[in-house]
Amino acid sequence: MAAVAATVVMSVTGVTAGPATAGGQDDGTQVPCSTTALTTAIVAASPGETLSLSRACTYHLTSAFSTGEGLPTIDQSLTIRGNGATIVRDGIGTAPFRIFHVVSGGNLRLEDLAVRGGNTSANGGGILVDSGGRLTLTGVDVIDNTSLNSGGGVAVSAGATAVVRRGWLAFNNAANGAGLYSGGTLSVDDSEFSRNHARAVGGALYQDAGNAFVHASLVRRNTSAVSGGGVTNSGTASLEFSDSKIANNTTSGNQGGGIQNLSRLRLEKTEVSGNVVGATGGLGGGIFNTTSAAVLVVKGSEILRNSANGNGAAQAGGIYNNAGKVTLDHSHVRNNASTVAPGGVFTTNQFTVIGSSITHNIPTNCAGSPVVVTGCTD
Repeated sequence: MAAVAATVVMSVTGVTAGPATAGGQDDGTQVPCSTTALTTAIVAASPGETLSLSRACTYHLTSAFSTGEGLPTIDQSLTIRGNGATIVRDGIGTAPFRIFHVVSGGNLRLEDLAVRGGNTSANGGGILVDSGGRLTLTGVDVIDNTSLNSGGGVAVSAGATAVVRRGWLAFNNAANGAGLYSGGTLSVDDSEFSRNHARAVGGALYQDAGNAFVHASLVRRNTSAVSGGGVTNSGTASLEFSDSKIANNTTSGNQGGGIQNLSRLRLEKTEVSGNVVGATGGLGGGIFNTTSAAVLVVKGSEILRNSANGNGAAQAGGIYNNAGKVTLDHSHVRNNASTVAPGGVFTTNQFTVIGSSITHNIPTNCAGSPVVVTGCTD
């Protein structure tokens, strides 16, 4: 797993420095470094058109284009090549509005751009995608956006689709899913979610329905106040992480420092490490898995150095499972810790174990759990 983690960290190093800067102006309709020019170009764009922004320009949005919207809504196919530009809601006392809104029938492609400072009382502080809409982000930073509801950075509605490649979603704030909220179809590759804060659940990502696949990505140093410091997966969602790392996330609540899972979750060649559930009676420093609908498959993965360190009855630094179905397949749960035993795994029902181990957890590996996982000894 060290090799996997190193690969993930290397893949996102360039992302966190801001949007890549193109060597020259891209082809397409040229947009001068002017907010008026940008809004005019979007309104006038033909279906399938490409707008090319002024290289490294900052487009300052100091007032809404329409109620709650910083830019004209996107209702057709449109590509915006940023060339290292930033679009920011700006100005002291500027009224709240999101930056982009993709409505049904819209297909927005953003490239080499930063989307910053959006603020809304609804979903999607930075970008909202309605049902029937599609969003593709390539080399895009979504940073410092706020939603009083879900999706501080990006919100993907049920029936919508989003693709994120080489993205950086950071410093966003929302009640749920501070980095990204999705009830639709989501694909993430070679991206990073970092330092987002959820006032309730899902510091980095909240998948509430639909299907999501996250590959070669890093979820780190996100926080939540209630549960799911890094990730919350619930409702009817199906979520898979592959070749990824979920590390150093924290919830001050009591369920899942790294991950809170109440639906279908698969971790393959993925490391869950250094996450913390901090409340008194906190459960599942690495993963909290609960309800009969919760199906967790951990394959070729590591759950290590997580902790449930709150006062009182904090348990299961590694995995806490209550009534869910869990499979450990050639995976390891090790070096996790909790205030009260067990430090490794707590479960109310038996796991399926294939070539896996639960070792070096404190105060115990499995002793103190209602059911001791097959092969787990102290």
